[in-house]
Amino acid sequence: MNEKTKGSIDRRGFIGSVTALMGGGFLGWSAQSKQENEKVPGDEGKKIREYRTLGRTGFKVSDIGLGGVELTTPALVRAALDAGINYIDTGESYLGGQSEVNIGKALKDYDRKKIFISTKLFFHPEVTKAEIKSRTLKCLERLQTDYIDCLMIHGTPRLEWLKVEGFHDAVKELKAEGKVRFCGLSNHGSQYREEDQDMEKIMAAAAQDGRFDVALFAYNFLNREMGENVLKIFKEKNIGATLMKVNPVLEHIELDEYVTEEEKQGKQIPDPVRKRLALYKKRAEMTDFFKKEHGLNNYPQMRDAAIRFVLSHPGVHTVTFSVKNFDQLEAYVALSGSRLTTKDSQALSLYEAERGKFYCRHACGKCESYCPHGVPVNTIMRFDFYFKGQGREKAAIMQYAQLKGKKADACENCAGFCEEHCPHHVPVRLLLQHAHHTLTLP
Repeated sequence: MNEKTKGSIDRRGFIGSVTALMGGGFLGWSAQSKQENEKVPGDEGKKIREYRTLGRTGFKVSDIGLGGVELTTPALVRAALDAGINYIDTGESYLGGQSEVNIGKALKDYDRKKIFISTKLFFHPEVTKAEIKSRTLKCLERLQTDYIDCLMIHGTPRLEWLKVEGFHDAVKELKAEGKVRFCGLSNHGSQYREEDQDMEKIMAAAAQDGRFDVALFAYNFLNREMGENVLKIFKEKNIGATLMKVNPVLEHIELDEYVTEEEKQGKQIPDPVRKRLALYKKRAEMTDFFKKEHGLNNYPQMRDAAIRFVLSHPGVHTVTFSVKNFDQLEAYVALSGSRLTTKDSQALSLYEAERGKFYCRHACGKCESYCPHGVPVNTIMRFDFYFKGQGREKAAIMQYAQLKGKKADACENCAGFCEEHCPHHVPVRLLLQHAHHTLTLP
């Protein structure tokens, strides 16, 4: 067999493996529903083209929503509203309350009844009804509105938070007073080594509780199972499903640089890590021809494919994005009404095969209880995503610096119990060390 023939077989074999990924459940619901629309060309791409009923609220929300964590100017909110976005997710803590202020400044120029606003409160289980009501009224002042469409528990770190009567008693009274319409929650997964407190369990318990109308949670093409289970439960209970962290694709993979830096400092790189990096490089070389031929070596295209993946799910009502500038806003709005294409599926399957094992799944945390040091894996990797995936470098560094308990420097000489128990075979210890390197000020 000559080298040319051998190479052709290798390539056919790889394409076959991508096809197998697609046919073997990668697309799941989207393949079965046969939803495949191309983006509508022209100026229409700058406007929202699809609205979906937000569960039992009955409100028709834009499929693309505006996240408030980086809303530094009212002009950005106005641009979003002008584009047809009518779902805004914010929080009391975002920009120290300034996010709500900027939203409020923009709201006065629009019909309030046509806009759905969710805001969120952090609190301890001992919180009183009076405190929740007082803080909610301050949110209303900042938002310059008479009511909040949905008041959410921010983060919901444990199951016990779902039953906090101080919160529910306040919501009941605020509803009676016309100041809050619906109740909701958000969840990032485990926060600080809580056993059996993953996102799916908390969301399922919230659905069974019956008092929650809307939820914000993580779901993407590399982290499907947990999110799809939540979406199934929400459909049965008619709960509004809003998404975050839908794009797990990072523009730059920096592991090689990190390992090189560690070696320069004379540190030992474990053999399993070397082998995994070598495999990663080999896969990248094998698929390079495919990326060039199909134009897949392009971050915006991968990002858009990842977003179309979640937009194609019939149980998803709106997808929120932390928008920092007008270019980002326009790019997201252009995806409204679109569905996953065959080319998207190929690109995502390729990315999963090539880089999937280097993604620590959002809201997972299944390895945390095995860590002898009590390192909050899910929380640290979330901060790392803020830095690399959302460009929120300052916020990520500050949050990591304020993190209580053990940080990822404890992972340096560890045997890697997290990696041993990771259901996705991710090199967790290596990623944690890299995150510590990224998030620690020199």
